[in-house]
Amino acid sequence: MRHEIVSVKRCSSYDRAAVQEAVDAGFALCGGIESFVKPGQRVLVKLNLLMKRKPEQATTTHPEIARAIVCALQRIGAVPILADSPGGPYTKGMLDGIYETCGIKEVSRETGCLLNDDFSTSTRYLSSGVAARQLDVIGILDKVDAVISVGKLKTHGLTTMTGCVKNLYGAIPGTTKVEYHARYQDVGLFSDMLLDICACVRPCFSILDAVVGMEGEGPSGGRARKIGAIIGGHNPHAVDAAGARLIGLEARQVTTLEAALRRNALPSFDLAGDPIEELIIRDFDIPMGLRRGSWVRMMNHLPQAFRPRPVFTHHRCDGCGVCRRSCPAKAIHMNENNRPVVDIKACIRCYCCQELCPKTDIAVRRNPIFRLLK
Repeated sequence: MRHEIVSVKRCSSYDRAAVQEAVDAGFALCGGIESFVKPGQRVLVKLNLLMKRKPEQATTTHPEIARAIVCALQRIGAVPILADSPGGPYTKGMLDGIYETCGIKEVSRETGCLLNDDFSTSTRYLSSGVAARQLDVIGILDKVDAVISVGKLKTHGLTTMTGCVKNLYGAIPGTTKVEYHARYQDVGLFSDMLLDICACVRPCFSILDAVVGMEGEGPSGGRARKIGAIIGGHNPHAVDAAGARLIGLEARQVTTLEAALRRNALPSFDLAGDPIEELIIRDFDIPMGLRRGSWVRMMNHLPQAFRPRPVFTHHRCDGCGVCRRSCPAKAIHMNENNRPVVDIKACIRCYCCQELCPKTDIAVRRNPIFRLLK
C-alpha cells in the first residue's frame, strides 16, 4: 500500500472564489487533477444529497464544493456528471426535487455539467468482499471512467461519523439501501459492507466538505457547525481519518475507520497544506457514548432496555410516513392520528427513520449511562 498525501486547506466560508482556490490547491497538493483524470473522460462526482435540504442546513454537499470540482474537471477537458441515490425511490421525480432544493440544478445550469438521469441499476461481483460478494449499484457507474466521492463531514448515529466512505452508500440504488440495512444489522458487519462498496466503486479521489459540518444528532437532525476546512486525497479512508481528527475523534472511534484498520485498508499518510492543529475542534458535539468506539459495537448486544432507541416526538410531524416506508424492519406503524409509533422490540437500531425524517422530528435517546462515556 502506497504512502498517501491528504490535503487540508483552510476555507472559512462558501465564498465561490475561496472554495475554488481551496479545491484547486487540494488537487495540486495530491499530484494534480491531471494525474488521475484525462481529457474526455466521464467522471461521476458522487455527492451526498441525503434529502431535500437547503445548502445552509449543512445536511448535503454544498453546491459551491460541487461547482469547484466541476470547474476543475472542465478545465482539463473532462466531462463531470453530478449524481447520488439518496434515501427513498431512485426515480427522476425524486431526484429532480433533491437536485433543485440542494442547489445542484443551479450548478448544472451555470456550468453546463450533466446531472445523472440514468436510473438503471447494475449488479457487481466482488470476490474480495468481506461482508458482501454481490452488490446492486446505480447503473451510471458502468458508464463513467472515474468516480470522485464528495462527502459531508457530519456525526452519524450508527457509524459515529459520515464522510467519503459512508457517502458511497449512495451508490446503492434507492430503497435497496433499506434491504441492506435489514441484511447487515450488526454495526460491524454494516461497516464492512460499506468498505466492500468502497472497494467496488474505487473512487480515484475523495473530497470532504468540512467548511460547515453537522454536530449532535447527525446526519440530518443535528446542528450546523462551522469547521472551516476542505480535505482531499486519493484514499477515502485516509481522508476520513483526517476528517475525524478535525472533530476530535480517533480512527478507532469511527466504525468505518475501525473496519479499515482491521482490514489494513487505512494507509499511512502525511498531511499537506494548512496545519490541521489550528483547525481541530475539541468540543465538537458527538452523541453520548459514540466517542467510545468499543461501545458502538457493544450496543448491538446490550439488553433492549440499555440500547439507544428512536423517539418520535410528533411536535413537527405532518404524518408524511417517510419513517414507516424507510424502516427496514417494518417496525413502524401510523396510529389513529396518522402519527408514527415504533415497536421497540422489532427495531434494529439502524436509525433510518431519524436520518430520513424531513421534519427532524425523531431523536435517538441513549441510556443515561452513556453520559459517562463522553
